[in-house]
Amino acid sequence: MSFLRNLYAWLVITRSNFMAVFGGWVSFVLFVFIAVCLIVGIARTLLAGRHLKRSSPLKRMTPDPELTKHAVESLQAAIRIPTVSGDKVAMDKLRDYLDERYADVFEELQFLPTTGASLLLRWKTKGKTDKLPILFCGHMDVVPPGDGWGDVDPFAGEIDEEGYIVGRGAIDCKNVVIGLFEAIQSLLKEGYTPTRDIWFAFGHDEEIGGAEGAAKISELLQKRGVRFETVIDEGGYITEEHFGRKRFPAALIGVGEKGCTYFKLTAHGQAGHSSVPPRHSAVGILAEAICRIEAAPPKARLLDVIEENMERSAPAMRFLHRFTVCNLPFSKPLLYRVFRDVPTINPFFRTTFACTQVKGSSAPNVLPGTAEAVVNARILQGDTPKSIRKYLQSLVADLDIEIEPMLETPASAIASTDSAAYKAICAVIEEKYPGLPCIPGIQTITTDSRHYEPVCDNIFKFMPFVMDSEIYGRMHNAGEKIHQSCLGLGVEFYKSLIRGL
Repeated sequence: MSFLRNLYAWLVITRSNFMAVFGGWVSFVLFVFIAVCLIVGIARTLLAGRHLKRSSPLKRMTPDPELTKHAVESLQAAIRIPTVSGDKVAMDKLRDYLDERYADVFEELQFLPTTGASLLLRWKTKGKTDKLPILFCGHMDVVPPGDGWGDVDPFAGEIDEEGYIVGRGAIDCKNVVIGLFEAIQSLLKEGYTPTRDIWFAFGHDEEIGGAEGAAKISELLQKRGVRFETVIDEGGYITEEHFGRKRFPAALIGVGEKGCTYFKLTAHGQAGHSSVPPRHSAVGILAEAICRIEAAPPKARLLDVIEENMERSAPAMRFLHRFTVCNLPFSKPLLYRVFRDVPTINPFFRTTFACTQVKGSSAPNVLPGTAEAVVNARILQGDTPKSIRKYLQSLVADLDIEIEPMLETPASAIASTDSAAYKAICAVIEEKYPGLPCIPGIQTITTDSRHYEPVCDNIFKFMPFVMDSEIYGRMHNAGEKIHQSCLGLGVEFYKSLIRGL
């Protein structure tokens, strides 16, 4: 022990002597090093615009009036059919409407029977080709209208004074379904024949998981041995104000989506009368578990596609955010910190947890024997439902808590931005909106497209409709709407995309 004390004393004395002689130089060198790093970092930030694609306000283009008028009337009629998930009568009514409205489409394209009310159509090329087919997706069901609509009927499909078509499904996603049908019909009238087979799959239960719709269609395709070069589903869109910057619109293209798992937490405690409570009740134990989970999110990490997303988005960022992005990988710890409180960006760096449902006693003066909560984990690529469950268990290991998975959907694969299909999408975007940057990213929501992973390696989530964040935020909320010109431009985009793929 005396040896260790002497060694410690020697180290302290040596350090003191060194600092007394060279301390000034050490401090000066350290100051210069920090100053140089800061100057270089600021310079890299200011010069980033030289090699990053900037944007400018979108030009307000006018779509073909006749095409737009027909598409608007079609979407209005589709919205008026309240196809809330599970309503078979309404879904059959929508199917009948589509059959009648687009009779020439159903006559020209091959219709393949599926289970339930989903639709699967194949547009066959008339020539020989070695190209793999393309699959476009959408879904016909909608979520319930919910509260907040005021005097507006969510299933009236009316047009407001600003020219918006208002109603449930306007942007999620009857606009996609109608947009694709309108594009097919218009191309048929022009005498267009695809250079490869093009398939269209419209599910009837996407809002409740797609188990009977897209999942069954995928099984059918697997049995037929069909593989696709790419799948294009709903998801990303053309934003008028990326990162809230109105002078920086961008095309946001989803190349993957996070997984979704629900965990049921059950805490056990002493049941009885609340007048004689134990030190820790079941509710208290559950509350402690939830607080721990919220306070300890999994470690952040930067996926390659998110790094690309950040770099391409840098011109739209404020200075501090741009500084952290333009100085990667050295600024990675700072990147996680400055975006930690940005709810739209933080989920790209880690698996997130959210407590959504809690259940305790059935009476105000009764101690429950058990208390339950549901935690929704949105799983980032690299994590799995099993690894996240293990992580949660480590957080509450000393508490009387059981953790049971209720639904396990793993994170999707990430599509390649080097693929021909991605480049084709970006080429059409450049044609329609010159100078608009294509920014790949990962979605925090799930779509039907995940069911098609067994038949395709490159799945993209993008719908070519121009919206600002306020309009996009109405998805699943009150006041869902889409502008008439936006719908018409979307139809024209689909036509160009079908031609370009």
